Amino acid sequence: MTGPFDGLTVVEFGQFVVVPFCAQLLADAGARVIKVEPPTGDSYRSGPAQLAPGETRQFLIKNRGKESIAIDLAHPEAPAVVHRLIEAADVVLVNLSPAAVERRGLDYDSVAGINPRAVYGAVTAFGHVGPEAGLPGMDVVVQARSGLMTSLAAEEDGLPRHSEVQLADYSTSLLLFGGIASALYVRERTGVGQRVDASLLGTALTIQNNSLAHVYGEDDWRHEFVETRLPELRRAGAPHAEVEQVRRSMRPDPPSHTAHYRVFRTQDGSISIGAGSGHARRRLAEVTGLDGSLADTDPAGFGVRLAGVLASRTSAEWVELFRANQVPVAEVRHLEEMFFDPHIEAEGLVADYDHETVGRYRGIGVPLRFSATPMRAHAPSPSFARHTTALLTELGFAEADVTALIEAGAVVAGSPVDAAADPSSVPGPSRR
Repeated sequence: MTGPFDGLTVVEFGQFVVVPFCAQLLADAGARVIKVEPPTGDSYRSGPAQLAPGETRQFLIKNRGKESIAIDLAHPEAPAVVHRLIEAADVVLVNLSPAAVERRGLDYDSVAGINPRAVYGAVTAFGHVGPEAGLPGMDVVVQARSGLMTSLAAEEDGLPRHSEVQLADYSTSLLLFGGIASALYVRERTGVGQRVDASLLGTALTIQNNSLAHVYGEDDWRHEFVETRLPELRRAGAPHAEVEQVRRSMRPDPPSHTAHYRVFRTQDGSISIGAGSGHARRRLAEVTGLDGSLADTDPAGFGVRLAGVLASRTSAEWVELFRANQVPVAEVRHLEEMFFDPHIEAEGLVADYDHETVGRYRGIGVPLRFSATPMRAHAPSPSFARHTTALLTELGFAEADVTALIEAGAVVAGSPVDAAADPSSVPGPSRR
């Protein structure tokens, strides 16, 4: 085996982030991933920032290691191709709209009717049974709906800000990856596949778990805040900071760890300290010459004193001191620095890839390590419809049938596949 999912075939009916990124992880883990694209290509192939025709940064970083076949799912001859793909699949991943899923016969019952061994992974924005189930939604919408956008506390011009850090999308990809692995494990014992559902809303709530605890009899303040104070603050146009100040004043259990578990200014920048344990807090106090008992008896006062001390030296000086004394710490870095960070490179968390039309690019590496069956980022993303003809032939369509499907517009064929032209990743630390 070359990876934990070596020998498995994944058929991806995906778009945007969640399913494509999950499928990319499965490809890293050794699975063969066949990406089904519409005749116009994946949504991320188009856009103003074209690196080459049909190639963008967003497509490159979510689709490495896959094969591409283009099918017009609305064409009357398309079901014959889809049927054979599903027959060959161990995993079928879908995140088309619920209406499109039903219309194209890609719902679980239809897939299981063709291949009962297939593990079926589906992603929706809001789930399947609540009053908002079936509504369209994307990361920016679900972050707003779930409270996550407010929890992240970033604002711009007085409005909550949504960044390129698409937490709901990528976290859902990771949950789905774990769900697919679990379902495959069950299939090894039962011989039967099953449906795995994930929603952006469920994930967005899950990653806010630290704040999702309502103790009856203790947290009745929340009703007043939600039903009265919050609407008043919104009508008054209160900024996030004011809303949070009111909320914290009403809570019986205000956060007490922020004195030693947050970001502090230094002489030349900022550092983040994570002294979450009693041992780390004692070390923190010793290094800074403060009274450690204040961290428990007067956390706010301790935080003020600590901020004053930390402003007296550079970030590098404090990082060296704290690390030498086993206090979790890091300098606050910019994402742009991560591309060529020696530690990030050494961990294989970034890698270089050679794309046949874009050229060399650097992107995320493999985030999981297996001692016996390692994952590897082995190839870049495919050119559009590059594998259509070869896949149809492999699925048993005669040459004349392949030609007929192409001429009818049921499928689109790209450049012929040349196995020798599929480059491998180049994981070295090149800076150019």
